[in-house]
Amino acid sequence: MYCGSCIHDNTLARALIRKGVDVALLPTYTPIRTDEEDVSEDRVFFGGINVYLQNKASLFRHTPWALDRLLDRPGLLNSLSRLSGSTSAEDLGSLTVSMLEGATGPHAKELEKLLVWLRDFKPDIVQLTNSMFVGFAGPIR
Repeated sequence: MYCGSCIHDNTLARALIRKGVDVALLPTYTPIRTDEEDVSEDRVFFGGINVYLQNKASLFRHTPWALDRLLDRPGLLNSLSRLSGSTSAEDLGSLTVSMLEGATGPHAKELEKLLVWLRDFKPDIVQLTNSMFVGFAGPIR
């Protein structure tokens, strides 16, 4: 299955790259799924497994980043997303609310990982293409 947001974001990034713009497309939740050349970074931020576990159990909000990186591996995320069935509305609702809480919510650790990466990359512009990340806009700015 292809993701409409993934296709849109990848197409925009690819067009900018072709124009000579230095672009980094950062996948969130799962790796980019598109039917064209994937120009995204190999790393996944806010990996779906970690976000789910951090929302369900506070223990996972304090695990070492090295463990999180294992759960954020693109191959693992791709495999599990192909095997998973539909997610319950209750789980999705809870996850949506927790993401909208932003830096004060259960995913503050995931935000910190992104902020560390952004400090090294030093982008001129950060475009959040998913409204689920609006709660993180302030700290990213």
